[in-house]
Amino acid sequence: MTVLGLLAAYSTLFAAGVGIALLLMRALAINLIELAALSWLLGVGIVSLLLWLGGIFISGLALQLFVTLACVGLGFAGWKLKKTKTIQLSLPRPNNRLEWILASALAIELAIIFFVSLKHTLGWDGLFNWEIKARYAFLNSGVLPQSYYASSGRAFSHPEYPLAIPFTELWLYLWVGAPHQFWIKTIFPMFYIAGTLLLAIFVSRLSGKRWLGLLIALFVPFVPFVTASPGGVIVGYADIPLAVFYLTALGYLLCARERDFLFYAAALTFIPWIKSEGIILWAILAVIGFVVALRRQHRVRFFLLSILPGILLITGWRIYLKAMHAVIPSDFARPTFEILRSNLNRIGGICATAFAEMSEPSHWSIFWLLALVAVIYLLFARQSSRPVLAIAVVAPVFLYLSTYIFSAWPSYTAHITSSLPRLLLHVMPAAWLAIALALSPAKIEKSEPG
Repeated sequence: MTVLGLLAAYSTLFAAGVGIALLLMRALAINLIELAALSWLLGVGIVSLLLWLGGIFISGLALQLFVTLACVGLGFAGWKLKKTKTIQLSLPRPNNRLEWILASALAIELAIIFFVSLKHTLGWDGLFNWEIKARYAFLNSGVLPQSYYASSGRAFSHPEYPLAIPFTELWLYLWVGAPHQFWIKTIFPMFYIAGTLLLAIFVSRLSGKRWLGLLIALFVPFVPFVTASPGGVIVGYADIPLAVFYLTALGYLLCARERDFLFYAAALTFIPWIKSEGIILWAILAVIGFVVALRRQHRVRFFLLSILPGILLITGWRIYLKAMHAVIPSDFARPTFEILRSNLNRIGGICATAFAEMSEPSHWSIFWLLALVAVIYLLFARQSSRPVLAIAVVAPVFLYLSTYIFSAWPSYTAHITSSLPRLLLHVMPAAWLAIALALSPAKIEKSEPG
């Protein structure tokens, strides 16, 4: 029964994601790998959002039935559109021996990461920031109780964090019928697989070289922090999922076609729903998207519509937390000019600590050195998408570091050491994309390999 419940949970989640993806797509030929990766991301976003919104009014079996019907309805709508427009699904095949070797190695690598993720236990944040919410909601008929938000004794678990990850876990719990931690571990390698496949597709599409996309995707787990440290793919943290959504929105923005802009908007909407830091990433991509839209004047109105769902989600979540009287942990002081002036002397220490972290071989090997070289190259590239990508890598790091000026920890350097490595994960896939495009100066706008 457990396996059947798990299959039902994943089937309904993918049905919703496939439906949304097909409704957003404007092409008559669809890459099946791309569709699968997008379906996972969009399914996670919509199912968790429906569980939260539906849980405001109903609970228990009625809530599960409501979300299930919505998932099936979205899947049916996408299938009807596919039949109406005779959309063809295609599975890209490697073109030569090198691509066959790289594709086979990538498939083996992804399988190994999935297996290792199941063998590893959930880490601290995986248990006490994310799974704890899923468990409380499961034991309360699918709805987080108001007492959880308002309890100062549970403030350590960050009740203010958004619910995409815990409510995806909750969806599995509801179908399995028990809060079984082993099965929710399957969620996190799914994010990694989706992100890796999309990274390969974006590199292939923007460079015109499928082999390069496969090669870059193969290199990702060789950054030690991805697989062997707290915050990586195997410990159940939200940082890899957030990084994948950021990469997805950025990648489709760089592709700069109408159907790609729709997926930029969809991924952008869910970025602040993954983790609180997503608001910073959302703001960066919104500004970059506005600049891109200005260069294509007929898209400005569409851009304004594309950021509206994200604004509504951010605002709605803040209103909800206030209504629940949520206890907000005091890791950061409220930004004021007075605090800024008094803490400006921290800048040197922040930069020194950040440099020490980014050059730590046991965490990053030489990854950030490669990323720095790539960013400098892209900033001076002629193609407009190259500097945009460089800014999308640099801006989050700069803004993340600037927040430590307002750190309320007794030692702000300890705060940096504790959290910065996981924050850097958010831009790591985007930095890999930058490295790939720096290695491939030629850009083929209309190419769609992969």
